[in-house]
Amino acid sequence: MCGRYGREMPWSDLYRWLTIFSPDLPNDPPNMDIRPTTRQPVVVAGDEGRELRFMRWGLVPFWHSGKALKDFKLTTFNAKAETVATAASFKQPYARRRCLVPASGWYEWTGEKGAKTKWWFTAKTDEPGLTFAGIWERCVTSDQGEVVSFTIITQPAGAGLNAYHDRAPVVIWAEDRARWLDAGQDSTDLLGPESPDRFNVAAAV
Repeated sequence: MCGRYGREMPWSDLYRWLTIFSPDLPNDPPNMDIRPTTRQPVVVAGDEGRELRFMRWGLVPFWHSGKALKDFKLTTFNAKAETVATAASFKQPYARRRCLVPASGWYEWTGEKGAKTKWWFTAKTDEPGLTFAGIWERCVTSDQGEVVSFTIITQPAGAGLNAYHDRAPVVIWAEDRARWLDAGQDSTDLLGPESPDRFNVAAAV
């Protein structure tokens, strides 16, 4: 599961790292405690190249249009890789609107309530961060107007990572980012399972 992640780099660094075209958004400071329902930067394919857009984490499907955002009760900050192509909330954005969610890493917790250990997962790479597989959607609500939102796709964690949680975010590596953003290309093979030896794990402060 990916219910909390962090981003150590400001937007100005994201532009350079991911070769993003749109320079008109304001810079944003690092955020190491990113939670669902907050608005976060994601990368989409634009007409002139990659663009950085600001979206709500927790996808609100198009079929909620005309209703109040406060009445949307589904938990949609994650989508399962196994069902993202068929689930009612996700199948249309998966087919048409993919995105990359830039992060430095993500968190999981183990242990009993009151004595939990917080773990920080990062990629074994020379890059400044990693990108999660995401999809995004637009919905026009009655109380908030247009809501542009995204979800992070998760997969079975596999041996090693499943000692911390039974699911892990799908990471799109550098060589596959262009293909993932092109909704016209088949990307089923990018949805896992992931090799756990591509990640570092450390106790978080």
